[in-house]
Amino acid sequence: MMFPTPTKLASTAFIFLAILVTSCTQLAPRYDAELYADLTEVNAELMQFFSSVSHGTSKDSYKERSQSYHSLIGKVDALAMQSNTRPIPNKKTLKKINNYLGSADRNLIFEEQPPSVASLQKISSSLNKMREEDEDKGLRSGAVALFKNEVIISMDQALTYESFLNR
Repeated sequence: MMFPTPTKLASTAFIFLAILVTSCTQLAPRYDAELYADLTEVNAELMQFFSSVSHGTSKDSYKERSQSYHSLIGKVDALAMQSNTRPIPNKKTLKKINNYLGSADRNLIFEEQPPSVASLQKISSSLNKMREEDEDKGLRSGAVALFKNEVIISMDQALTYESFLNR
């Protein structure tokens, strides 16, 4: 009986390992620790801003908040762009990701861009509407609470998805 030589065994093991590694599929974009850290930082800034206007605002004092709006909207838009730069998986893999996200009772759908991108775009849109209303007539506390709720829901979705990638 003839036994394979150590060289043949090593070659066979190497070929098997190469096939295994190349057949692995990336199920989602890679986790980006810097993006996640930036998201949590912007989230804190957003909550501080909402706290500062929680009792409502007047049109006359809008100029005091103008730069805060621009800064927050710019940061959120930049994070959306950064999140969208990662490659996305194929449709079959997207279906698996969406099934997993759905099983976690999260209202997230991964379509042609990561869910965090859509969530961040929604935050930007909400802040733009809030800024326009603030500039035009000021904000009542009830309106601030509604805008804050929209932002919280969207930020929760973005943070949930980005933390999901860290598995």
